[in-house]
Amino acid sequence: MIAHLIDVLREIFLSWGMDAEAGTVASTAAAVLVVVGVYAGSLWGIAFVVRRTLTLALLTISRRTKNDWDDSLCLHKFPQRLSHLIVSILCVRAVPFFFAGEPTTEKVLAVAAGVYFAGACAGLAFSLLNTAIDVGENSKRTGGLPIKGFFQALKLLIGIGVGIWMLSIVSDRSPMYFLSGLGAIMAVLLIVFRDTLLGLTAGFVIGANDLARKGDWIEIPSLNVDGDVVDVSLTTVKVCNWDKTISSVPAYTLISTSFKNWRGMKESHGRRIKRAINVDMETIRFATPEDLKRWRRIKLLEPYLERKIPEVESENAKRGDSVRASAANARRLTNVGTFRAYCVAYLKAKAELWNGDETDENGDPRGLTLIVRQLDPGATGLPLEIYVFTRTTEWVDYENIQSDVFDHLLSVMPEFGLRPFQEPSGRNFDAFSAALAAAGNVRGNAE
Repeated sequence: MIAHLIDVLREIFLSWGMDAEAGTVASTAAAVLVVVGVYAGSLWGIAFVVRRTLTLALLTISRRTKNDWDDSLCLHKFPQRLSHLIVSILCVRAVPFFFAGEPTTEKVLAVAAGVYFAGACAGLAFSLLNTAIDVGENSKRTGGLPIKGFFQALKLLIGIGVGIWMLSIVSDRSPMYFLSGLGAIMAVLLIVFRDTLLGLTAGFVIGANDLARKGDWIEIPSLNVDGDVVDVSLTTVKVCNWDKTISSVPAYTLISTSFKNWRGMKESHGRRIKRAINVDMETIRFATPEDLKRWRRIKLLEPYLERKIPEVESENAKRGDSVRASAANARRLTNVGTFRAYCVAYLKAKAELWNGDETDENGDPRGLTLIVRQLDPGATGLPLEIYVFTRTTEWVDYENIQSDVFDHLLSVMPEFGLRPFQEPSGRNFDAFSAALAAAGNVRGNAE
């Protein structure tokens, strides 16, 4: 086509009085410009029509369906990328037709069309992969899995492959020529891109072993990181800390450093309360008949006392005279033991707590223990530890439930003749000094 146009233009220029050599150069240049203009204009028009048609069609489909994938395709410019691919194919096919007879121009434009086609293929692939990432992250089945790193690795491989493809087109060499040269520079790449390669490997390990997902609460004490995972990419894990700062942690940190993932707590639907009340050991004693009479009025203790008192009386009756000989030979209830039984009954009756006896849908125990136990006594009294799980894992609700439990237990301790241990304060020393002064005054008056 261009050869015929050159001949026509040469005849026109020669008819204008131009010499043969100048006419040839001018006609060639003019023909190339005209054909390139027509060629580019035609392709731009085709691209515009294809892009608008595909965009309108996909938007119409997305409005009529409830699927997310068609919306993601529009978001990631799939129609535009597909139109570029169609136009690039036309470019490759049209170059020999338009520029036959002009080998230099044909070769240059053929290389440009080949590079354009390779780039269009990469763009379309990236659009599809980005759509797959969005759909996967919003899916109920795969929403929590760190799939973004896998797709980013795939995009990296596609990018490298397309880059080699473009180089082979520009240099007119086989792609194997460039692939064979990668081994020579691999040692340099390992040194320069050490952190990136470590992150790449770690990203696969994190995904394969399901170490961290988007939405997980993780804690890395060594890096002062404590919060929710907001993104798991190929080389970086982003964590939104509880103070709303963002920490970007290299992915390989999660496989080289110890960290805590609280996902199991959320999936169990129970959050542990593990806190002790330190009982002043000077207030621990045997229960008196007056204590038992008073405790019988506590409704939560009725089952315990109805079972325990006859058991104690029966045991003492078997021991006979030894009980009358010394109170140490008798079996007796204590105020701290009864208080511990009250704590268990109170926790089991509280609706916001798991009572330790529930089973899951398969009939298996949930493993959410409820226990009130004594720890080793020490300088701060006798620790009475509350070990129980709340039915919610939300932080604010959890803290409110925990506070309610200990508000009540600390307040009810005087009913059992107990008091919590507390380090002496200035007020205690003032009262002690006042008592000594009063005792001194009494003694002086007596003398």
